Amino acid sequence: MRPTETLAKEHELVILVTKAAEEEVRYIRDTGEFRPEVVDELVDFFEYFTEGCHDPKEEHLLFARLRLRGLPAETGILAEFYREHQEFHSRLRDIEHWVRAWRKTETGDVNELVTHLDGYLQLMRSHVAREDELLFPMANELLTDEDQEELELGFDSIECEEVAVGVRERYRDLAHLLAGRPTETLQKEHKICYLVIAAARRRSTAVRGGDEFHPENVAQLIDFLRYFDECHDHKEDNRLFAKLAERGMSTSTGILAEMMQDHGDLVTRLVAIGDGLPRARSGDRQAIIHLLGQIDAYLKLLEDHMHKEDDVLFPMVEHVLTYHDLEELAREYESDESQEIIEGVHEKYFDLAHKLAVT
Repeated sequence: MRPTETLAKEHELVILVTKAAEEEVRYIRDTGEFRPEVVDELVDFFEYFTEGCHDPKEEHLLFARLRLRGLPAETGILAEFYREHQEFHSRLRDIEHWVRAWRKTETGDVNELVTHLDGYLQLMRSHVAREDELLFPMANELLTDEDQEELELGFDSIECEEVAVGVRERYRDLAHLLAGRPTETLQKEHKICYLVIAAARRRSTAVRGGDEFHPENVAQLIDFLRYFDECHDHKEDNRLFAKLAERGMSTSTGILAEMMQDHGDLVTRLVAIGDGLPRARSGDRQAIIHLLGQIDAYLKLLEDHMHKEDDVLFPMVEHVLTYHDLEELAREYESDESQEIIEGVHEKYFDLAHKLAVT
């Protein structure tokens, strides 16, 4: 394997974690919260694998040999990559500094953390793409066969040291752990829905207590819940649940059958809420109270359902599905979400969730 192929293979691992980190950034934006243990894992990967294992192969071996072959280090593409390696180091220190400051008081503007992470991850994607597409083909043109062999030996030496201390295996496992758990995606979406449920209950209590009934608020709630049903439940029914059934979990009895039944019940209840809105919109107090009762019952079922998934079903997933299954689901979820982002659906409904949660 050519040295540039080794580096490109490591880039695949880096991009895998980058995708997981981007998901975490989206979670922070959507919820206004961050999970320090996840950010710690991300920093750990980028600090020890990317900076400690990958970059030395580039700077000390590949870049150094390209300089010998006439590629300048002070200007041009090589200078650009040297500079970006330093920028990665600086940006990672900013992230670590923010997390340390947060731990002292458990307060801080998470938007600052999002800015730090976003800047780092955007640069990482650009950096990796330009190395793969520009630098590595150029390197293979400039380097002699002897260069390639010597670099391969140098890479092998570093890899032997990494293997001896378990570095590569540890961070490969971490990368897949961070990026390959489809239940993480579902639990993040549950978090958003819990916020909406709490807000809807506050509004229902206020109306029962005499506050004015605003039908447009119920219409927005229905809109969000329909989106949640179509996009979130699709990932469960057609992706996760189908895969669990393939691996032998019963769809007629037990927890999986119960979750599937809940989905059907939730759809039916949401249709009934939509059907009851026009009469409540007219100002009929009895119709309003009846509608609020329907909404409360729906939210109770939805909340109980999500708790059972979080506490019972999801912990079973990694014991039932294979590693390949989990990776396949993660890719499918990524494809689903990428399409939502392209169409603007995700942004629209998560903005709506925030609006519902704060009013």
